[in-house]
Amino acid sequence: MLDASTHSSRMISCARMLVRRVIRILKACGISDSVLREIVGQEISTSESIVLSHESPATARQIIACSDVVLKWRRDARFLTSEGLPNLLSLRGESSTFGELVNLVSPGDSASELLETLKVLGVVRMTESESIELISESVVACSGREGSVIASEPVLEHVCGFLGSVEYNLFDKPSRARGRFERACYASVPENLVPVLENLVSSRGQDFVDIIDEWLARRAIRPTKDRGAVLVGAGAYVFVRENVS
Repeated sequence: MLDASTHSSRMISCARMLVRRVIRILKACGISDSVLREIVGQEISTSESIVLSHESPATARQIIACSDVVLKWRRDARFLTSEGLPNLLSLRGESSTFGELVNLVSPGDSASELLETLKVLGVVRMTESESIELISESVVACSGREGSVIASEPVLEHVCGFLGSVEYNLFDKPSRARGRFERACYASVPENLVPVLENLVSSRGQDFVDIIDEWLARRAIRPTKDRGAVLVGAGAYVFVRENVS
């Protein structure tokens, strides 16, 4: 039985969706039920050594607000150095402060509370001069500090969104001519070229994601009783499968 005291109902629901999508995709690729049960059982056993992440005390809304703060910090000239890098910020002051940044992104939220959430997630740290330093490019993609908690809900949503595109193509799209996962390419290359590819996708992929972010930011709404909303997004990924024969 799932422990609801440890995991939020939203996380459990997202985990169920993720597993369901993986199973549907594998079955569509010809994997039988018996083989699936064997694979799942083996993989659960072999993953026992993975240390469970500490549960993040942040709510989904706080994590989304933190993500928006990081995005604004990385792109708004008021919070950048002359080299275009995220500047060190003070919590309060005359101008270009962390408090101002939070107020621009999420009016009404407490800057000090969001700062604590970002610190717990390993996205920012305090310098010796008590300035706030951005040390991670994303709340979701990685943590800037070893051993910090993981923003679990966005990670699950991220993987589910990608699998949802694949699932849509296999089962739900109206014709072969249209799909959601429009671009993907694969090739076997020398192993020493993987870092080169990662740098290429990191730079050009980030440019692509920033353009999508701008488009979404201009159209983002908060759901109300009279107006619903759906979560949408896009990403750029590096796929690596070792020992290709």
